[in-house]
Amino acid sequence: MRRGYAETVVGQVHYREAGEGQLMVLLHQTASSSVMFLRAIPLLAERYHVVAMDTPGFGMSDPPPSQPTEGIPYYSRALMGILDHFKATQAHIVGFHTGASIAVDFAANAPERVKSLVIAPILAIESEEERQEWLSRDDLKNDWVPDGKGEFVAREILDYVAHFATEGDGETYLRELIANLQAGPKYWWTYEAVVKYDHHSAYAKLRCPTLVLNVENEVLYSYTKEAHAALPHSQYVEIPGPEPNTRGWVAVVPEFPKEFSEAVLEFTDKHA
Repeated sequence: MRRGYAETVVGQVHYREAGEGQLMVLLHQTASSSVMFLRAIPLLAERYHVVAMDTPGFGMSDPPPSQPTEGIPYYSRALMGILDHFKATQAHIVGFHTGASIAVDFAANAPERVKSLVIAPILAIESEEERQEWLSRDDLKNDWVPDGKGEFVAREILDYVAHFATEGDGETYLRELIANLQAGPKYWWTYEAVVKYDHHSAYAKLRCPTLVLNVENEVLYSYTKEAHAALPHSQYVEIPGPEPNTRGWVAVVPEFPKEFSEAVLEFTDKHA
């Protein structure tokens, strides 16, 4: 596995890559980084040139200088920079949670650059009332402040990271702990960008081959079903995931890399 940086209009974007052939770009959830795909990359790289990028503000990518007023489109400009960096006219785009929103925006506004699209569990809010409910949630906007004693880690970080690793998976917990610390106290900028984004207007623009990849019992399960209904040309697949409302309930890719990768490959191979 190799690592590098792409110079983009939104700063340096860090990535991990492996394999050869057609480009496949992986987009992670908040508040993780490209590390969430480490167990899936070798499987996907058997057939593709796989690039897992760190969203701006996460991992080792440059953070935005201030909260992007344009929201999700700001982050999809980083994705455009990745394709340009690799001189790829098109790529297979695979997004998970926040990454799925970025992938949808990119496919809607740069359709000529997308060979196929995979959107894993995705949050798409239609009503303004529901949007305001999400924006008012305390767990969506926790602008914590680091202290010199490290007490903020126990107070603000450890329980949150528990969502990203199942009990007993210390390897994933350590990776996600580091990713959360790298994201810093402004990690919620992307959460807010997702909630404010008009997914359904973007759905109406999608013309590329699209797979809606859902996860059993996932917190965004119903929203992901709605995405498939809004995209009549899309294919739909469900894979298993961790038990709901337990440690690691969003650790889908680290804990089920084989199921995730097989679902992606079965779809993208049809559109290679």
